[in-house]
Amino acid sequence: MFVTGAAGFVGTELVKVLVARGSEVFGLAQTLDAAERVRLAGAKPLIGNLLEAGLWQDAAAAAEWVFHLPPHPRECQQARVTWTRAAAIARERVLIDMHLLDAIHAGPTRRIVYVGDTSCYGATGQRPITEDEPPRPSAWSRCFAAAFDRVEGYLAAGTPIVIALPGWVYGNGSWFRERVIEPVLTGRHVLQFGKTGPWISAVHVHDCARALVYLAERGEIGGRYFVVNTDPIRTDELAETFARLANRPLHVWRLPTAASRLVVGPLLADSLTADAAFSNIRLRGIGFRFHYPTLEQGLEQVVGALHG
Repeated sequence: MFVTGAAGFVGTELVKVLVARGSEVFGLAQTLDAAERVRLAGAKPLIGNLLEAGLWQDAAAAAEWVFHLPPHPRECQQARVTWTRAAAIARERVLIDMHLLDAIHAGPTRRIVYVGDTSCYGATGQRPITEDEPPRPSAWSRCFAAAFDRVEGYLAAGTPIVIALPGWVYGNGSWFRERVIEPVLTGRHVLQFGKTGPWISAVHVHDCARALVYLAERGEIGGRYFVVNTDPIRTDELAETFARLANRPLHVWRLPTAASRLVVGPLLADSLTADAAFSNIRLRGIGFRFHYPTLEQGLEQVVGALHG
């Protein structure tokens, strides 16, 4: 198995799931610190940069399954992403995909699980949509349209790609640790926009990783699959439920929705404040079952792991 983004939040969990199955896993890492995280997760780290051709492409080309988790730009977690920087990130994403997919196109790889983002479907309203709905991308996700267009081109050429589209992936790490766990445990305020927050579809990081493996086994080539729990939630429920289960008081710093454009910039504001609910009926239809089907169950695991 070959995993890009192996040192990331989802990537390390995916490596652990694959290793637990008895698979030999090679994980791409850009730095020595990232390589150590990959090693600790159980994979054999390969130092390389998706933006540059290198020896890592040989390992990818020899893999039976390839999991492509393109890195989320650091700017996505910071304030005020500009159009100029977003366009540069989009060009990098096209180059990243090209270096990987060109290397493995004619090789023995049986499945490539390409991990995208539900934001390409834009605001959905409160009713969960299926993958067959026409995408209505936000300003931010429109920047990546060229990358998705190229994926369709690889599919037309016979590359065995299955597209996974996770929702809000939570767990003890990444944005959830920074924006929810640490503020709640230290008594700081959790930042929220609007009166109640939008409706979203979330998924526990372990179920997300399991679903990616399941799609490598049983996903239809060319198919798109939302990787989310069945019932949408309000964004407010993330912090409220965690604080209740952790038996800690919740302090909220609530700003008007309009203020999001000042805090995170106009490109990201729409994605963070609009209702975005997705149906997992296609994923469940091929037999996948969740270990943590509800937010309550998922956060019980997170709290238990913290105390463990």
